[in-house]
Amino acid sequence: MIISDDSNLVKRNITIYDIAKEIGISAATVSRAISGRGYVSEKNKTRIFELVEKYNFRPNTFAQNLKAGFTKTIGYIVPHIGNEYFAKVYYEFEKWASSHGYMTILLNSKGDYELESKLLSSLKEKHVDGIVMMGGRIDAMELPERYIKEIQELKQIIPFIACGAKVERFGCTGVYSDDEKGVGQLLDFLKTKGYKRICFIGGGDEYYPSYYKKICSYRLSEKLNLDVSVRWLTGYEVFSYESGYESMKIILKEESYPEVICGINDYVALGAVNAIMEAGLRVPEDIAVTGYDNVSIATMTPVQITSVNPRYEYYGKKVFNSLQKLILKKEVHGESVVLVKPELIVRNSTL
Repeated sequence: MIISDDSNLVKRNITIYDIAKEIGISAATVSRAISGRGYVSEKNKTRIFELVEKYNFRPNTFAQNLKAGFTKTIGYIVPHIGNEYFAKVYYEFEKWASSHGYMTILLNSKGDYELESKLLSSLKEKHVDGIVMMGGRIDAMELPERYIKEIQELKQIIPFIACGAKVERFGCTGVYSDDEKGVGQLLDFLKTKGYKRICFIGGGDEYYPSYYKKICSYRLSEKLNLDVSVRWLTGYEVFSYESGYESMKIILKEESYPEVICGINDYVALGAVNAIMEAGLRVPEDIAVTGYDNVSIATMTPVQITSVNPRYEYYGKKVFNSLQKLILKKEVHGESVVLVKPELIVRNSTL
């Protein structure tokens, strides 16, 4: 409203109705002038913009977006923002989203399916324009039907992107890194360096990303004539430093060990490196080590880890572009899956 104190007009929550009342015209006329849509006489237009400048008026963009059917907000669910893989994909996504006028709501699910359901319900109540989800049920090998159905129903009313390979069960658009190509690049490189005996550690068959890397490594090892094994050895949380460290200690107690240890991610790889060095062995001279995901920890120690880079900037852009097309009701090229091609980054943890 506008309060007169006989000498000055003091603005407080100025609206187009206040401006219209002062000039003596309709609010619709003020709206047309500010938006540039529709005819307004030059006389009224001049007066309107004089008051807009005088009161430093800013339109209520949220109300405008809501009227147009958008809230310009996006929900983004990850299992753990402390895991740099999720953080880096989100960071690149948010850059693109904010540059297009969207605000993102970042939520941690801790990989708990019930908590995921509560978060999804909350985002639905907030009328977000779209939802992106990573980890948790998206990557589960086995999943109760009700958790699948929940996303199937939700994506009918809210554009939904699942960052995972098993998207066909949800019936939604999926964007994810091409792990078959990533594993292929890694094994091709190791073969060119003369390595033969290779072991993958740190994952679990209950999670599709590590299960799929396992399947790809076995299939590709036959083509490349490599001796590849996959060993999920410990009860520690998979994908963690502890998993890599404890798995490597078990392997080092055996009569012979592989020439190369491939961590399912860089945290696992770093755990393996430290276990090897504690045993008095050298990396890569005695045992080479590789990782996956190319997070910053891979380069923060004297032994820098050869790793598969998901190309985060490209990944985040792909996720945003796919979601925005759904939000604007455009086709995503008729595809339900968008693959992001990774690249191998070679460092001194391999010869």
